[in-house]
Amino acid sequence: MHATQQEWLQLQQSYDQMEKHALWLRLLCLSLWLALVENESSVVLQAGLIGFCWLNEALWKAQQDRAGSRLLALEAALREGKDIACQWQTSWQAERPGIGGLIGSYLQAALKPTVAVSYLILAGASVYRYLF
Repeated sequence: MHATQQEWLQLQQSYDQMEKHALWLRLLCLSLWLALVENESSVVLQAGLIGFCWLNEALWKAQQDRAGSRLLALEAALREGKDIACQWQTSWQAERPGIGGLIGSYLQAALKPTVAVSYLILAGASVYRYLF
């Protein structure tokens, strides 16, 4: 098997695993939030949990986005018959954004509807419980 194909296969499996881990993180957050609600914890503690989980999923999803970009580069290389295998870190370092770009990528990942909806619902439920 061509080295670029092998990298693609391994990275695709990793990409899929990242998605599963993100779903597990959401389930963990929901479970912990329900436990906090059951114990009538403060809304500040609930917000802290939601924010912590949301931030961690954003970091996870930003990494997944980087993996997705690499997958697309590998696919383009395979179409063109090029071998770019085993160069992900080198290419990342060459294109790595500054601190502002990194923070922007994390914010962008956090605000994706597929990420934000779960946490916004939990935050809304916490606020609703607090007010009513």
